[in-house]
Amino acid sequence: MNKIVRTPTRAEGGLTPEEEIKMKAHVDLWITRAMRTDPIEADRIVPAIKSLYAVSGLKEPRVVIVPSPRVMAFAGGFASAIWWMRKNPGNIFSYAATYAATHAATHAATYAATTAATDAATAAATYAATDDATYAATHAATDAATRAATYAATHAATYAATRAADDKRLTRIVRFFLGCAARWYGPYQGGNMWPSYDCYLTAGRDVLGLKLPAHEKYQAWEQCAIHGGFRWMHEEFCMVSDFPEILKKDDQNRPHAEGGPSHRWRDGWEIYFWHGVKVSRQIIMAPETLTIDQVRKEENAEVRRVMIERMGWERFCNMAELKVIHRDTLTANFPALPVSETVHADMRAITSYRQGTEVAELLESSEFKDFDDRPLKFVRVTDPSTGENYVLRVWPQNERAYEAIAQTFGMTETEYRESIATHS
Repeated sequence: MNKIVRTPTRAEGGLTPEEEIKMKAHVDLWITRAMRTDPIEADRIVPAIKSLYAVSGLKEPRVVIVPSPRVMAFAGGFASAIWWMRKNPGNIFSYAATYAATHAATHAATYAATTAATDAATAAATYAATDDATYAATHAATDAATRAATYAATHAATYAATRAADDKRLTRIVRFFLGCAARWYGPYQGGNMWPSYDCYLTAGRDVLGLKLPAHEKYQAWEQCAIHGGFRWMHEEFCMVSDFPEILKKDDQNRPHAEGGPSHRWRDGWEIYFWHGVKVSRQIIMAPETLTIDQVRKEENAEVRRVMIERMGWERFCNMAELKVIHRDTLTANFPALPVSETVHADMRAITSYRQGTEVAELLESSEFKDFDDRPLKFVRVTDPSTGENYVLRVWPQNERAYEAIAQTFGMTETEYRESIATHS
């Protein structure tokens, strides 16, 4: 058994049961901070940013609060371009100028300085003073719970919003301004959406009792991580984003929302996700308007899968003109459908039966495939009492209609037919 060591400069030997409980609460605290949706507080973030610049040896910046990361990217890029033009008149129409306007005055001079003086220094000291158990209990847990829904989703959407800089139809000065905006990812810091490392660093101090020299300067970074979102670091200014007012995820911590945006900021900027897949507003808000041509033209396989799912299996099957590869009938008392639309055997239960002759068709699409490049397959069942069709998606390996239906109940075809016969 490892010896537990706790001193102001050393914490090793794993975690005690009491510390494990405190670590869980500490992780939850940083997850809550990452998922924050109440408005930014100027009286907290502005002093925090000024303090971050001060402990990093930089002059006090102008602090500008903006409503969203998208505004941060464009406004930060345009402001960087203007500052560059002031200091370098006439020298703007080149990639080198764009790079210099966003790198020399931001990443190299400001981003690197603030990171090195606070977060990186504290990280190095904390890692040297602790062991892997602390890192695993904090960083990994926080990252798994928040990264996809916060940082990854927001970063990708902001990146996509600034991709117009290469349009050759734009004038040179417009391209210069947009080019600076498109380089937002160089000088930015993630604020509350970079919680994993901050959770780890503060756990060493708050849970394990470390008192390291680096902690004094780190407090400025920590306050910025708590009280602000994405921020653009520039030698003359810092542009910091408000928190989103809507931020939703599914039970696997993937960005997701039904019937609305998964992310929305107070300026109206919205992002739509379906179980971790970024999609258009139409797919979430108006799936009934999707057409089979839109599905065909969609190049992203994951988005195409979501489109088909949101269209509904029956509507998709009718529009896609699928091939009937097997047709069968069954006259008996059989389970009333639809029981559910899932193909997982442990999630379908037979609750009622009805009498008649059922028609079941196994449908196959040669055009639309799953992620393993196998044709999509469905079973269409016609209710003998109402004439209505019900559609289930089934496994690609199914070759017979009732084999596919039986599998959705966790049975073989023979077992399913025998089960039906006992209720006839």
